Amino acid sequence: MMFGERPQELNGVSLPLKVRGKAERFIARSLRSKMLALQNTPPIVTFTFDDVPVSACEIGAEILANHGVHGTFYVAGGGCGAASPVGRLASIEHIRTLATLGHEIGCHTYSHPEVSRIGTDALDDEINRNRLFIRTIDSAITLKNFAYPFGEMSVRAKRYLERRFDSCRTVHPGINSNSVDLGSLKACPLESAAPDRAGISALVAEAVRCCGWLIFYSHDVAEKPSKYGVTPDLLEWAVTSANRAGCAITTIAGALELIRATAGGRRTAAQS
Repeated sequence: MMFGERPQELNGVSLPLKVRGKAERFIARSLRSKMLALQNTPPIVTFTFDDVPVSACEIGAEILANHGVHGTFYVAGGGCGAASPVGRLASIEHIRTLATLGHEIGCHTYSHPEVSRIGTDALDDEINRNRLFIRTIDSAITLKNFAYPFGEMSVRAKRYLERRFDSCRTVHPGINSNSVDLGSLKACPLESAAPDRAGISALVAEAVRCCGWLIFYSHDVAEKPSKYGVTPDLLEWAVTSANRAGCAITTIAGALELIRATAGGRRTAAQS
């Protein structure tokens, strides 16, 4: 099994299992326990990359650098340097370079499991192993933010992870506005299949209209990307569109700092 793929038995899952998974994600998103208000916050756009293929480290990071901005790269250390459905994954040197250049390194577990299907002890081990791995690369890197592998989540996993991290990003589409659930941040795919240039412009315009936080997620960045990746041209268009619209383009950690620095950036519920 290449790193990043679902186990074979889950590729052709039965309808009841699919329905159960969908219900688990819905219930987890509905239980909003770690809230943050966005009132009076300027529109924000964040570019994130999951699994961190080499192409994201090189081509993707270069595009961001050309605009003077940074992104968040969610690393699962167990796949470092391995082949995957989105291309070869980042080496230790790639990850170290990203951090040196000012990009945020986020946590994506260590071995990329579906967190809704493992116990709390196993999940705790995944998080600790990934933190230890990243610490061997650069002791200055702090994993503050998390992204759910495959976008899978459950109430149990969410409650555990939102205590361990400042935020947890999903693949549930939408723009974060008004009061956002830091345990279940919405994000929109930035993939060559969708959205196109018009769709990207519409998302940016909506983020400006509602003074929201638009998070894009992708994987590889290549002229012929995987179905989970994006072309350099489309990524360039997205960054340019956000810049022209006057959005603050920053990392997940940078966005949280910006939100909390504003008058409306206050917690709306006690955080554990």
